[in-house]
Amino acid sequence: MRERTVVPILLIVSIVLIALFFVVTPNYITENGDVKHFEDNDLSFDMLKSWTVYEYDDPIKIPFLSSSPDSILLNPVDSSQFSMSNSSAEDLGSDGEVINTGTTNAFDVIIVKTEITKHDSLPEGVTLNDAYKADSLYNLMSSTGQFNLQNDTAMTIDGQNAHQFKYTVSSMTYLDTWVEKDGHYIRVLSQVASGFYDEVEPQFNTIINTLKVK
Repeated sequence: MRERTVVPILLIVSIVLIALFFVVTPNYITENGDVKHFEDNDLSFDMLKSWTVYEYDDPIKIPFLSSSPDSILLNPVDSSQFSMSNSSAEDLGSDGEVINTGTTNAFDVIIVKTEITKHDSLPEGVTLNDAYKADSLYNLMSSTGQFNLQNDTAMTIDGQNAHQFKYTVSSMTYLDTWVEKDGHYIRVLSQVASGFYDEVEPQFNTIINTLKVK
């Protein structure tokens, strides 16, 4: 009789504990009108409502995610938001910036993404003023002539020294922004197929212009 009583109690306690686990889970993404706000222990920023942060928008995964991740990936919620119609297999970039989504080649989705990474330091000989050289992509492509630095701008973000670089590699355009605070660095690297850059740039800028480093 006692065992019959204990089992339901344990079941109820387990359900309550699981529910509490999800209730106390932090909410990293909140909506505010036309934008979403993301915040973790190290930084915060806004993005258009049509964007999201990979995995941090999944209620099942959120309790198990870090509140101080080394990197986060942002991209449009609807992968077909940027696309080409009536294209052919020959239109696909050699480095995979376009994904063919059908056997008819009638609809190709353009990869648009921003990755935010946290760095304790820069490689020896690299400073904030040429931080793009910290990327292995530069070391690989500069020797082949495929790396083309188009713009190099010193700036201030959230009161911190920052530097932004715009460059192309093959058919891709990158907006590479580095922010320094207390000897550590936040990198915001956005990329899109070059033909779509002007359309997407304001969305990249929303992230950068609202970035706060804690």
